[in-house]
Amino acid sequence: MQERMSTHIKRRSTVIVIALILMWSVIVGRLFYYQVIHHKKYQQSVADQVQRTSTVSAERGEILDRNGVVLATNISVWRVFISPIDIKDSSQAAFIARHLSEILDVDYDTIFNRALRENRADETVKRNVEKDEADKVLAFIEENDLKKQIHLEATTKRYYPYDSLAANVIGFMGTDGGSYGLELQYDKHLKGTPGRYISAKNGLGMDMPFKYESYVEAENGYDVVTTIDMRIQQLLEKQLKLSYEESVSGGGVTGIVMDVNTGGVLAMGQYPTYNLNTPGTLSEELLNVLNKAELIPNSEEYKAKYNELLFSSWNNKAVSWLYEPGSTFKVITASMALEEDIVSPTETFTCVGHIKVPGYGPPVHCHKRTGHGTMVFSVALQQSCNPTLVTIGQRIGSNRFYDYFTAYGYTDKTGIDLRGEASGLYVNRNALNIVELSVYSFGQTFKTSPIQQISAISAVANGGYVVTPHILDKIVDSKGNVIEAFDKTVKRQVISKDTSEYLSTILEEGVSGNGGAKNAYVLGYKVAAKTGTSQKRDILDENGQSYLYVGSCVAYAPADDPQIAVLFICDEPLGNTIYGSMVAAPYISNLLEEVLPYMGIESSYNEEDQKRAHVQVWDFTGYTVESAIMNVRNLGLSYEFVGEGPEVVSQIPAGGSSVLMSTGKVIFFLGSAKPEDIQQITVPDVLGQTASVVNRTLTNAGFNIKIDGAMNFDEGVGAKAVSQTPAAGELVPKGTVVTVEFRHTDGTD
Repeated sequence: MQERMSTHIKRRSTVIVIALILMWSVIVGRLFYYQVIHHKKYQQSVADQVQRTSTVSAERGEILDRNGVVLATNISVWRVFISPIDIKDSSQAAFIARHLSEILDVDYDTIFNRALRENRADETVKRNVEKDEADKVLAFIEENDLKKQIHLEATTKRYYPYDSLAANVIGFMGTDGGSYGLELQYDKHLKGTPGRYISAKNGLGMDMPFKYESYVEAENGYDVVTTIDMRIQQLLEKQLKLSYEESVSGGGVTGIVMDVNTGGVLAMGQYPTYNLNTPGTLSEELLNVLNKAELIPNSEEYKAKYNELLFSSWNNKAVSWLYEPGSTFKVITASMALEEDIVSPTETFTCVGHIKVPGYGPPVHCHKRTGHGTMVFSVALQQSCNPTLVTIGQRIGSNRFYDYFTAYGYTDKTGIDLRGEASGLYVNRNALNIVELSVYSFGQTFKTSPIQQISAISAVANGGYVVTPHILDKIVDSKGNVIEAFDKTVKRQVISKDTSEYLSTILEEGVSGNGGAKNAYVLGYKVAAKTGTSQKRDILDENGQSYLYVGSCVAYAPADDPQIAVLFICDEPLGNTIYGSMVAAPYISNLLEEVLPYMGIESSYNEEDQKRAHVQVWDFTGYTVESAIMNVRNLGLSYEFVGEGPEVVSQIPAGGSSVLMSTGKVIFFLGSAKPEDIQQITVPDVLGQTASVVNRTLTNAGFNIKIDGAMNFDEGVGAKAVSQTPAAGELVPKGTVVTVEFRHTDGTD
């Protein structure tokens, strides 16, 4: 019995031992499986449960103009957050919520509810808090010993120092990076690579009792240096705004300034635009458009219209909008004819006001319905004669015309480095019949983008080379090392240098002489220009007729050594005139008058120019009588003394005033004499008068004159005064400067 029990015990012991060995083997095997074979996998799994990874933002690169002026940068802002786990009770939560709500303008209930999440260590109250508010939060923390409960985390926000300047080129930041413009186009270069800070936390987000941390440094983004020139951009936008207001533009005004030789865009803009720092807010001008719609505020229709206007302000019309170029395209047609030698410079054409095109019912009219009569080719182009261009287009022929049309780039996108470039609308080669050819020849029934048009005109200016327009100059790192640069890209040569130079001469004579682009004249410079006016055929009235227009002007200068081209387009002018010669050309003149000297391009005055020249009056206060006489004579001005004494005590006009040299006069006051002592005279009304009448009227009345606008005021039928300051009827001292603006009003396109 005892032996049986002993044997039984041994068997049980053996079984238990074997079972234990098996269990131990399984455990060892599993441990080997987890700790050796899949060590890395489960180590990472454990690490993932205790690690907390914080992203360290990379500094976004800056956007600069070609001279290094910062157009887009970053400023320090703060994220304010609370630690509910460290808030003692609901009364402290209420205290914190009340004060942060007042400081940060955040809803009290939102903060209070977040403060009650007692197991949380990080609840955001507000992001992008600027310095003044951040300082108030810090003061509140210090005053109430809330260092554990309230925290600030420094970060950055995109900032645009010039608000709306070049807004449609630069674009702005969205939640996931750049939105629109350069911010989007070069986002991958600008954004950099974020860093990471890894630390060990428990389930409540608190630090673990052992140290485990790792830091991967962020790599800041590259800087983007553009071809934009801030000063030229400012001058362009100034003229865009003036045109918009004076033309009562219903569709806005768009402009581009481009280096004709490299394709670098020096300025590009539109008006109305938007503020880059508040892109979600409509400009005052677009709010006025919204209000005129008379929609119920906050209605679905109101919101839809608001968003429509907002999105339109973000879009860059210079690359995304299509329009009929009208008579500005006649430059291209003329270049084809000259290059192919199918028109002689001295050949005459007769315009009777219209021309019949086979296969087309009504005749094609000239803008001058009575006709231009007989004239040579150059004058026909300067006078923008439709029948002449139709005749020339038919001589060129459909196939040859289409070859040039393609070579100039009208059938392809330009490839500018901006998103959203539109493709032109045109017929294919087989559909360019005689009717289409005839109307294409003067820029109607096909559509192009502004960037396509100025690229083609630049080719005419630079000797015939089509170059790729671009905004990027180079991409650099923080040390100034060039990462990427844009090289000039010449696509092809379309016309010869001889054709380019001859056409430039014709276009310049159309500005300085009696052409339709007289309002683009700039005193002391040779400017080549062509104006245009086209219909908007896709918007019709109740009778199925087009009633809206686009007025435009293209120009380049100096005409004998072209450096820059300018395109100015006024969409839907609703004021007194629709013509590009009035709503676009004068503003190009104003722009070039400031841009050309800024670029270091010297002026040159002929004898006629000298008669129209202005001079800036010195401040002669404190000069002796003898010194004042000598220096005022050197300025080419006459003079008069009032009172007695050894030196000048005051003067009219004031120092710094600009006056017409040929009639300018300075009145010097000596001793106790003062400007108030001399005769007060009434300003006459000179509006609508020619320059000769204005000059005679104001000079005889005792005024000085400053002339703005058309400085070639004697050309053609003569420019007319369209504004004057001071206004007619005002009582002012003798010698006061009256500024008169002239415009040629006889030009149509």
